[in-house]
Amino acid sequence: MNLIKNDPSIEDSHGLINPASYDLNLLVVLHALIRSRNLTHASNDLCTSLAATSRALGRLRRLFDDPLLIRHNRTFGLTPLAEALTSKVEAFLVNVDNIFTSNPAPPERFTIVLPDHVGLSLTPSLSGFLRQISPKTLFLPLFNMLDAMDKLEQGQIDLAVGVIEDAPPGFFCRALPPVRSLCVGRKGHEAADRQLQFSELNRYLSIRIDSTFGVGLNDLQDGLEALRIKGGEVLTLPDIHTAARFAEDSDALLVLPNSAAQFLVSRYDLLAFQPKGSLPPPYRVSLIWHERWNRQSLHAGVRSIVASHLLKDFTPT
Repeated sequence: MNLIKNDPSIEDSHGLINPASYDLNLLVVLHALIRSRNLTHASNDLCTSLAATSRALGRLRRLFDDPLLIRHNRTFGLTPLAEALTSKVEAFLVNVDNIFTSNPAPPERFTIVLPDHVGLSLTPSLSGFLRQISPKTLFLPLFNMLDAMDKLEQGQIDLAVGVIEDAPPGFFCRALPPVRSLCVGRKGHEAADRQLQFSELNRYLSIRIDSTFGVGLNDLQDGLEALRIKGGEVLTLPDIHTAARFAEDSDALLVLPNSAAQFLVSRYDLLAFQPKGSLPPPYRVSLIWHERWNRQSLHAGVRSIVASHLLKDFTPT
């Protein structure tokens, strides 16, 4: 009792049933006939001609070697085989409908690995976006970039913000335009008062933020190394808050994207300034994600929010 097409083989090279060997459209006709038990009504439900429905019933009868519908007074009744097939056909069509019409459940969390200086100001706007679009989804920021690409591939994180030399096959990488950066130091810092050139700032201790203490060892970087004041003594600290507190009590300087610099100024006893003459290098960063999420609408929305947030400080080149 197979709904077999003209192809005599119903198995593939591995010995598995090949769905292409079945005319599954006949199951739609069979379901309409079982439900209505009337050729005319089934034709109307299927939006086909009476002749086409009659031919399909003929094929079904030959394939199952059973009349399926039999006359009973002025209507049709179901044969025992048709009765047995009713629940199976109904379940099959419901499952097919679910495959093509069901939307995937929203994720419980959306995990992003990103520099902590980006997470400081990004968290409110992204949390607000998810509350509006997908209330059951929690924004989870991670600030440790160690093995970020492996975690993306394994599905442990959904999106990465940082700098990568070359995205491997299976990943998408969107490089954002350069973002303006500022120097940050304690209030009253002589570098700001004397309006020194950027190249002259190397006389002061330069702060480097690195949560993993593995500069140059990770496949994904936070992008701050390119901003660092070169040529002077460097102090590496584990996070932006530790760096801010150290800068408050010393002559150390750090260079950050504009939004992060302004965030620190609003919360610590710090100032943000532009050196005289040449400006600090612009901040460059990319969005990296696995191809499995490329067409997912929620993921695309999050990427748009992150990019818009970072590009508020876009610097034309």
